[in-house]
Amino acid sequence: MAEWHELVVEGTERTLRAFVAGFLAGRGEHAGAFSAATSRSRRGRSASACGALRGGSHHVFLAPVPLAVPLAQALGERGRELGLAVERRRLVESARFSFRAEAFSREVAAQIRGALLTALPAGVRVEQRSEKEESHPEAHGPEPFAPLHEYIYRVSGDIVGPLEGVLEVWQRARTLEFVEAGSLHLEGKILSV
Repeated sequence: MAEWHELVVEGTERTLRAFVAGFLAGRGEHAGAFSAATSRSRRGRSASACGALRGGSHHVFLAPVPLAVPLAQALGERGRELGLAVERRRLVESARFSFRAEAFSREVAAQIRGALLTALPAGVRVEQRSEKEESHPEAHGPEPFAPLHEYIYRVSGDIVGPLEGVLEVWQRARTLEFVEAGSLHLEGKILSV
């Protein structure tokens, strides 16, 4: 898997997106990066790459090293005139997110297990895993408004590993019904401030 950098950029989101689009077009590229807002950007702290932006104008941009390095350089050379400044750049060493799910059918439980517990990309693992199944045969019958379900599956944990793999599982989790996926958190080494 490729090494990724996190760029924390100060400025408006619209201007940053336009700058990155122009930068990519100038290089003849169309994709290869991930952009998201950050709710915390204190130096040395884990940033939530997909949290809500709460007042302020800091944005997180994730890119593979061959794209991130020249992008940071271009922002340094031309960004100020557009109101953009790289506040921090760091090498992403790992990523993580928490999840939890509760399902009431064995089929849905199997989908959740497959997507979040067994079919994991290389280097990705589940930590703090808690998994429980309950069967209540006495609850058999029409379930939409039943106080007790015949089958209950609960699982929670943290998906941890390399950014690309964790991002793939995070995107999967967000498409599954009955799964709550938390914000993506990054750990890394600061390269420049």
